[in-house]
Amino acid sequence: MIPIVFHRPMSTVESANIPTVEYKLYRLDQSPNSQAKCLREHALNYFKNLYTIRRMETTAGNMYKEKIVRGFCHLYTGQEAIAVGIEAAISKEDSIITSYRCHAFCYTRGNSVHSILAELAGKSTGATQGKGGSMHIYGNNFYGGNGIVGAQIPLGTGIAFANKFLGKPNVCLALYGDGAANQGQIFEAFNLSKIHNLPIIFICENNHYGMGTAAHRSSANTAYYTRGDSVPGIWVSLIISLN
Repeated sequence: MIPIVFHRPMSTVESANIPTVEYKLYRLDQSPNSQAKCLREHALNYFKNLYTIRRMETTAGNMYKEKIVRGFCHLYTGQEAIAVGIEAAISKEDSIITSYRCHAFCYTRGNSVHSILAELAGKSTGATQGKGGSMHIYGNNFYGGNGIVGAQIPLGTGIAFANKFLGKPNVCLALYGDGAANQGQIFEAFNLSKIHNLPIIFICENNHYGMGTAAHRSSANTAYYTRGDSVPGIWVSLIISLN
């Protein structure tokens, strides 16, 4: 349920042009549009998903504190816009693979909040029958949820290779954090994706800390969008002003 305070500002507006931040480009000649047009129904749906994910993660955090969740529990609080924005830009036939911070993507791919929280609690009604837990949740064209740092990137490259080999017009989005950005297998995946011109988008979610280590202490070059060698890159900020 969306709080009533969020209904009123857009109650008489059917669409709005939202300014985007300045992009930083690597091996790209043209930047995306500086404004994005958003319809009222889409904006409300985006907010609903953002709000739902935030409340879901708050609940998951409370479950972890109460020892209902066993093992690790990596929350997506503060990064919800990445999952919601990605899902808005692709189709359900496209593929997503990410790290162990995966609850939000499981939701945007179509799993219910109940099935995700049940999975965290190890229940048979969970998204993977309680066998995967917090870090290994799967769904339709959602390949997890991977517990090994950076290991999902070569897997995502394989998914993209399969799509191309089978003649499917779909893309794979492979996400990793700044804490995984220095893993050798990621650079191998970059190289193979370029050699075979695979339909894949690598996304580095830089939240500036890999667990407790600041990005500048672990990476000589923190401009992660430039580290794909022959793979073009773009830097995007999630901080925008909605006036």
